[in-house]
Amino acid sequence: MQLALSLPRHAGVCMLLLVSTLPLWEHVASKPTGPLSMEALYNRVVDHSHTTFVLAADIYREFDLKFFKRSWFTDRPLSLCHTAPIYTPETREQVHETKTEDLLRAIVNITHAWEEPLKHLLSAVPTLSGASDNMLKTAKAVKDRNHILLEGLETILNRTQVEYEDDAYPDWSGVSDLQSTDEETRLFTFFNLCRCLKRDTHKVDTFLKVLRCRVAYNNECIFYQ
Repeated sequence: MQLALSLPRHAGVCMLLLVSTLPLWEHVASKPTGPLSMEALYNRVVDHSHTTFVLAADIYREFDLKFFKRSWFTDRPLSLCHTAPIYTPETREQVHETKTEDLLRAIVNITHAWEEPLKHLLSAVPTLSGASDNMLKTAKAVKDRNHILLEGLETILNRTQVEYEDDAYPDWSGVSDLQSTDEETRLFTFFNLCRCLKRDTHKVDTFLKVLRCRVAYNNECIFYQ
């Protein structure tokens, strides 16, 4: 997807893991009875989506450094990500031409579709000989943040009254391969899961930034290729 947005700097994964994962989506902490503005709501979901992407990329990076095998590209074809059936725009022009409600539905579907796989990813990390404690902590943080992000997205859906089908997202069918006694099969499945997670969290983060610009700032944002 040829679309990139300016991303804020972070102080590293360790600091990201210290950020509270218990936001109040409907209310401002200092004003318990006051609902968040749409701008504040989008700022919060974008903060969570960006952090989730950074953490997912960190998991992929560690796996790539410690476990990746070049032979996979010649011996085994890469599987389609389980979220492939969810239509998402691929170019900058397509993203900006997509209706707000359709882009929001796609974001929610992708986030929903990762709820179950992330539980299995977390369980699989301890089976990787040589995986760091940080990878396990990061996998848990991604799982938790994905769930919290989903709650924030559902708040936006409710606030904007966008119709949505709860079961519109595809299932992941890689559990047996991820738990296989064959190490090559297990590692290759883990690799595909990490690859798709990084791709999808980046999509969600990018699309949410487009929506924030569109909805909260009337498209008065700077984008670049």
